[in-house]
Amino acid sequence: MSQNRSDRYSDLRLVNALAIASLSVFSGDCVLAQINQDQTLGLENSVVTPQVVNGQTIYQIDGGSIRGNNLFHSFENFSLYNGNTAYFNNTTNIQNIFSRVTGNSISNIDGILKTNGTANLFFINPNGIVFGSRAALDIQGSFLATTADRINFANNLQFSASNPQTAPLLAVNVPTGLQFGTKLGAIKNQSQASLGGATNRLNSPAGLQVQPQRTLALVGGDLILQGGNLTAKEGRIELGSVGVNSIVHIQPTPQGWKLGYENVRDLQKIQLTEGIINNSARPSQVDVSGEGSGSVHLQGKQILVNSRSQILANTLGKKQGGNLTINASESVELVGLNSAILTTVTFGAGNAGNLEITTGNLIVKDVAQVRVGAQFLNNAAAANPELRLGSGGKLIINASESVVLTGSRTFGNQTVPGGLFAATADIGDAGDIFINTKVLRIDDGAILSTESAGRILSGGNYIPAIGRGGNVTVNASESIEVAGISINDFVAGISTTTRGTGKAGNLNLTTDKLIIRDRGAISVSSAVPKTVIYLGDPTKLGAAGEININARSIRLENGGQLIAESEAGMGGNITLKVQDLLLMRRQSQISTSAGKTLGRGDGGNVSIDIPNGFIVGASSENNDITANAFAGNGGKININTERIFGFVPRTRADLVRLLGTDKPEELKPSELPTNDITAFSQQNSALNGDIQINTPDVDNSQGIVELPTNLVDTSQQITSTCSQRKSTERSSFISTGRGGISVSPMDTLSGDTVLTDWINVPADRESHTGKIQPHTPENTTNMQSGDRPPEIIEAQGWIVAPDGNIVLVAQAPTATPHSPALKAAGCGVH
Repeated sequence: MSQNRSDRYSDLRLVNALAIASLSVFSGDCVLAQINQDQTLGLENSVVTPQVVNGQTIYQIDGGSIRGNNLFHSFENFSLYNGNTAYFNNTTNIQNIFSRVTGNSISNIDGILKTNGTANLFFINPNGIVFGSRAALDIQGSFLATTADRINFANNLQFSASNPQTAPLLAVNVPTGLQFGTKLGAIKNQSQASLGGATNRLNSPAGLQVQPQRTLALVGGDLILQGGNLTAKEGRIELGSVGVNSIVHIQPTPQGWKLGYENVRDLQKIQLTEGIINNSARPSQVDVSGEGSGSVHLQGKQILVNSRSQILANTLGKKQGGNLTINASESVELVGLNSAILTTVTFGAGNAGNLEITTGNLIVKDVAQVRVGAQFLNNAAAANPELRLGSGGKLIINASESVVLTGSRTFGNQTVPGGLFAATADIGDAGDIFINTKVLRIDDGAILSTESAGRILSGGNYIPAIGRGGNVTVNASESIEVAGISINDFVAGISTTTRGTGKAGNLNLTTDKLIIRDRGAISVSSAVPKTVIYLGDPTKLGAAGEININARSIRLENGGQLIAESEAGMGGNITLKVQDLLLMRRQSQISTSAGKTLGRGDGGNVSIDIPNGFIVGASSENNDITANAFAGNGGKININTERIFGFVPRTRADLVRLLGTDKPEELKPSELPTNDITAFSQQNSALNGDIQINTPDVDNSQGIVELPTNLVDTSQQITSTCSQRKSTERSSFISTGRGGISVSPMDTLSGDTVLTDWINVPADRESHTGKIQPHTPENTTNMQSGDRPPEIIEAQGWIVAPDGNIVLVAQAPTATPHSPALKAAGCGVH
């Protein structure tokens, strides 16, 4: 029996050799084809037979080692060119096909890999793998391509490419891991194939595609998608880039496999970038969208998505969406217009999954975007007004060092910002955004935003959303900085917005240092879109959300804004808990105003708690803290601080007087050059809000005390002149505050004090001890009038000297009597 089998394989090898020789003579493209079996499997060696069908070469692969439901193949070289096919002719009971390359050549796959039945295909070449523009998969199972050195099985069994041996002797069932050696080949994909006309959700060619609910995995050294697409509808896509001597675990799932990188210490680069395919620039696309979205997992050191490349995990139907997980030990960088991770976006009734990014540094720039949420696909809302959407997923970012969002761009009348987004267009809630990092920086028109929006029907009609806008929670241990506007005047910021009846989300920020500068803004708002026909009731807009900030210091500069405003609904609330300093410079603003479009709605509340710090506004720089309303009630402002500098609380009457107008629409604190604190109704003075400013260095409960009923006789307590006594008993004047509390040394001195020069006391007015002698009849009667020294007496008036100086004199040319309207005469200075 063994002899007959050996003779049969010998005959097949002879036929194979003759066929290749004849094809090399008659078919130019097959000269490049290199699928050569090796001799490492002994009597069970693989057998490759080329055939030409309809002008295409098909390399039929038979033989191999069968162990249980697994089939093992081994090749010295394996490359495929010109759209030809490598056909693994397995029996249909085979579950897994393992193919290794033991030679030293990279595998160039520019054709079709095909199997029978539902077998999964593993392709292993440590030297490297390149999928060309015509690379495609015609398989019913899952596919894994790797530059690992070997595949591990239970009981320490291996199928190795660098140390090839016969197939494992036991009837093994499933692999347990991929083990890499010292040779670390890269994997490159440029596939734009469209086998059977298959496309992805963006109507682009599917590229390398597995059947729905299957797994497509590429695991190697550097991993490069250069104009190449990957598609696994409702399935799973795994992209892993690891270093030498790594072990990647394989865990079976209903969709195929889930890979684990728990013991991988050294990772490499993953790039999704543009490539020139058939003389056209093509972006790379990774797509698992479907009735219920699939899942995507990327694992590397540096992950770059640029040049219009995208990763999509969208829910198109009623099923629950899957998750997108990105882990990069150093950085994740999204660069360029339409370079986006569009994931956990639901376009159907199913809820979207979550997007989680764990990295050292996340950089989103040049109009790149990361999106989660619920929105309508193309014109679906107009075509089917009864269509309903599920809720958006969560966006979770853990960046150990920094998150940087920067850039926006204008196209005609539309400005497109880059950044992080979560939105809902229907009854489902928008997703929430969570960020944990050291430093968060947003500038040049980029935004971090959640929104309860709506949908546009035919004719520009707009139906507002009912769902709640998402919350934003940021923990940045060092700093949060929102800076500047873009060249197209688009404001950078962090915002939550509602354009419908759903409430806007809340902003919860915790950091050491918060900086908002150069017209940057942190805002929660309620507003009606301006460029559509709004079919909702503007008076029933959802309330603006709340801003809650905990920081050591907050600095607003050059028009920086903290805003919780509503155009027609209720203003939001702002709560600031600060340790050291709130500094406002150059037209900065903190506002919870309502009725911005001259509508109703009560102003929100502002609470600023800095018990051990200060609030400082540079003089005459038009910095305002407001909780106004146009027609509704003014809000409340409660400030608790050690000291507040540069601000003036003002009433509606103050603004009427200072602005010279009683027109409600013109009563805006921003029209004054001063730093103002206001909480009033612009239209109705009876609906003013409330301002409370508390400084803990003065206890108000102790500052109000009972006055005595028997007043002290001040005539016996206050002398009209300063006594001339020894230096230790000189007169003094003490000013006390309310309730007997001493005036603080920090208080500003009034301008009533006049400084004069000291005068010398004549020597004969001093004793031998140097002490001033008192006036007595005994020591004055013996003096001759010409010997009497000038007497020091209390000034009784003043004159203007020729040089313009004021001089106090004992006797003024014209009497200047004391008057109750004047302050008491001061004491002369000895």
